[in-house]
Amino acid sequence: MANRNLKVIILAAGKGTRMKSELPKVLFQVAGKPMVDYVIDTAESLDPEEIVVIIGSGAELLRNHLKNRNVSFVVQAEQLGTGHAVMQAEECFSDFDGKILILCGDMPLVKKDTIEKFIAKSTDQKVSFISVKVKDPKGYGRVLRSANGSLISIKEEKDASETEKKLDEINTGIYLVDAKILKERLKDISNENAQKEYYLTDIVKKGAEIYLADDETEFIGINDRKALSEASKNIYKEINNSLMLNGVTIIDPSFTYIGGDVKIAKDVTIYPNTYISGKTVIGSDTIIYPGCRIIDSIIEEDCEIKDNSLIENSFVGARSSVGPMAHLRPESRLMGENKIGNFVETKKITFGIGSKASHLTYLGDAEIGSNVNVGCGTITCNYDGISKHKTVIGDDVFVGSDVQFVAPIKIGNGALIAAGSTITKDVPEDSLAITRADQKNIEGFVKKWKEKKLKSKNGEK
Repeated sequence: MANRNLKVIILAAGKGTRMKSELPKVLFQVAGKPMVDYVIDTAESLDPEEIVVIIGSGAELLRNHLKNRNVSFVVQAEQLGTGHAVMQAEECFSDFDGKILILCGDMPLVKKDTIEKFIAKSTDQKVSFISVKVKDPKGYGRVLRSANGSLISIKEEKDASETEKKLDEINTGIYLVDAKILKERLKDISNENAQKEYYLTDIVKKGAEIYLADDETEFIGINDRKALSEASKNIYKEINNSLMLNGVTIIDPSFTYIGGDVKIAKDVTIYPNTYISGKTVIGSDTIIYPGCRIIDSIIEEDCEIKDNSLIENSFVGARSSVGPMAHLRPESRLMGENKIGNFVETKKITFGIGSKASHLTYLGDAEIGSNVNVGCGTITCNYDGISKHKTVIGDDVFVGSDVQFVAPIKIGNGALIAAGSTITKDVPEDSLAITRADQKNIEGFVKKWKEKKLKSKNGEK
């Protein structure tokens, strides 16, 4: 049930000039996921009455990306500062009698636990914000305290004196404010500062409670691609540490990149230079060798994913082997105990239990039965230049090397397809299909052919 006393505003309108891109800053990926998604995930975990995302630069891109999320949008047409951004959302809380939590769309590392502790401690306060002490405060607003530790003000760096710039406690930009108080204090914000912007920090001028957080790494504000890389490293490190503590062997965590939505069972071994992302699930006792990339796929237990293989939106059944150098394109389904070997590519297929394609093969738009052996160089010719067509191969079929199946076509159970055949007609079960031309041996041909070539080269007739 939604928390009727809480609404969340996410500031996501900034262009991100230092990213040097037309893409809105909050859509840049951190550890394989747009940074704004992390912030919305955190907001959703609090179960607020409403989540309002303030958009501006690249507004339509953000709308499209978030179209399936339960959020409202407010447009900040001109980027005139964080205070101005919240002013645009005033209608969302003008009649609201609860708290407004303000989050930054470019802070993906902030933990749910940190926000929950902040809210719990700030319940009785009219205005609260999170601060943190950092090693390098450059670029952040400094928190000025009195001798007794209470807040004097927040000074943006461009307005701070040299002495104030030496302070190491910064404002993170995360606030919790009574809705009615927020509406009143927004009226007092001015743009009389070095940047001629309406700073949200001005809402603390009439007093605010400070919540000093412990870990500065949670509050990395991503303003350039260097910070983007740092944030990704932190997330990957946290994910890998959690997996290793739960029974996953990661040979070299520094060179292993696993997304936050990936599920991995115990006794899985993962070698370096591996990328696993999306909603991937990996079963126990599976080994993933170096250089693999796995996206939105299910790998069941006791599988081997060999070196430099790519698996996309696919299913790999238990006790299967994939690779090395294999590519499972979307909608490939290996039902179990399968072998997909060197330089084999599959797309939109079902591969029955125990079937094998060991090397140099393309299988697309096909339904292949159990215990089928697919020989080297086999191709399902699924595209006629206009439409895709399906190849259906029954159980216990043996396919020789260098075979082309020209779809649509059906091969019956137990059939034998001779090497070098181009199959254009259905094959009944237990039949041999062969389309080779008769072999001819012309004795003495090579000697005569070479003599003719040499005479021609020397100008002889």
